[in-house]
Amino acid sequence: MLSEVLCSYCLRSRGETGRLVASPLAAICHSCAERALHLFESDPRPEDLDGPATPWARLDDTALLARLPEVATAGTQVETHLAAWVHAARDRGLSWARIGEALGMTRQSAWERFNGAIEFRS
Repeated sequence: MLSEVLCSYCLRSRGETGRLVASPLAAICHSCAERALHLFESDPRPEDLDGPATPWARLDDTALLARLPEVATAGTQVETHLAAWVHAARDRGLSWARIGEALGMTRQSAWERFNGAIEFRS
């Protein structure tokens, strides 16, 4: 069973945010999508060129530690989605060598990492 889907930007769960728009690589909540639209519609600022501040910069130590399990959950979701894509590639008959090459690893490493992966269930 998949873990709770989190917004890839604020790391809040669907239970906290409501509906999420998701792809195999990311999900975004309504609040983060609105902030992104606002950013696109506003005039560029010098700090925009440097990229966003790290999400942990504004957190105290307790809040940062509380977020670690949420980040780990997001990592697990990404790994699950990657395994699903590899499973799809194998279903098409693609070789472990080609999959490994696409992932920047050896055939053997790809096989060891994904051969026993559980099939993705939506």
